[in-house]
Amino acid sequence: MDGGRPRWTAARLQPVMSTRLATPADAAAIARIYNEGIEDRSATFETRPRTPDDVLAWFDGIHPIVVAERDGAVIAFAETTAYRQRECYAGVAEFGVYVAREHRGQGVGREVMEALIAAAESAGLWKLLSRAFVENAASRRLLARVGFREVGVYRRHARLDGRWRDVVIVERLLGGAASGEARESREARRPTAGGGPDTPREPHATHGTSRTRPKARRSST
Repeated sequence: MDGGRPRWTAARLQPVMSTRLATPADAAAIARIYNEGIEDRSATFETRPRTPDDVLAWFDGIHPIVVAERDGAVIAFAETTAYRQRECYAGVAEFGVYVAREHRGQGVGREVMEALIAAAESAGLWKLLSRAFVENAASRRLLARVGFREVGVYRRHARLDGRWRDVVIVERLLGGAASGEARESREARRPTAGGGPDTPREPHATHGTSRTRPKARRSST
């Protein structure tokens, strides 16, 4: 996050865009932008417009919300919410990102997502995850550019206006979780005694059959 300091263009000495942590005073602007996303039917299953009071409930003091501003007006936001109530998932958050219609396609989404990632790491979160409609190519490109990976697809996850929709699951590791994964990956590639990392290894046989480790299953609860 740039701490709210504006960026300047060489052509015109005026602020282009800045990002900062949102405050309750931004609730009306956030609700307006979110309601545009609801109306467009391209980013959320929600169909009920939100009020500023609805948005105020998002400010829980734990999960960061950031906004992007241009010329003093909020033009985009990205927010985090609790993933699960279980204590073991305290560092995992779901997120959403929305850009005002007239400012889409200008790199605003990337700026506000990078600010959210930084704020989430500062808040001690270790993973962000969300879902995007499979048809929403713009959102999928944006999330790939800021480091999210597509985990898989939920088929017929819910109905929107009476039609079943599929969604792509995305996630990004943060902070120690991300650095730990990189370290483990390097160690896995490190040459071992008697051969390099590409040396094939004989399967461990038990009772005349090759034994393989079962794939870990991710709990849905």
